Amino acid sequence: MNTLTANPLIPVPHRVHAVRKETADTFTLDVAPNEGSPPPQYEPGQFNMLYAFGVGDVPISISGRSPKTGGWLHTVRDVGTVTGALHALKAGQTVGLRGPFGTSWPMPQAVGKDVVIMAGGIGLAPLRPVLEAVVENRDRFGNVSLLYGARNPDGLLFERDRELWRGKH
Repeated sequence: MNTLTANPLIPVPHRVHAVRKETADTFTLDVAPNEGSPPPQYEPGQFNMLYAFGVGDVPISISGRSPKTGGWLHTVRDVGTVTGALHALKAGQTVGLRGPFGTSWPMPQAVGKDVVIMAGGIGLAPLRPVLEAVVENRDRFGNVSLLYGARNPDGLLFERDRELWRGKH
């Protein structure tokens, strides 16, 4: 359910704080509400609808909470008109956002168990919050394994994060 506004069909303006290049065709948007209030809570595995004003909207998984702004992180592959418009955004510009939507990853069911996460390419983006939750609560889970690949090494996401996860594993 959309917790940003009473009407889930109306995008709420959010300020773009940063656009970080991940790979040749993939980037991460750091966005937070314009009014300065913190974004609502989300669960790992949920997504938002990102709206490029005058172009359209697209569902994008939440790839984390920004440590700098407390806002949302969305990792996007530039593959079409809307994602291209999102890629063209600069810090200080505005994007519309609706959400969070979707069923979350079943974190409580994984407590006390080994966790194996498999992803390919951009598929790691929606699983990043799962990995962060496991790392932050490491004592609550058994062995943790990430099986991750891409078409080529240049397509691998979150190199810095993967190094951190490897060290805290």
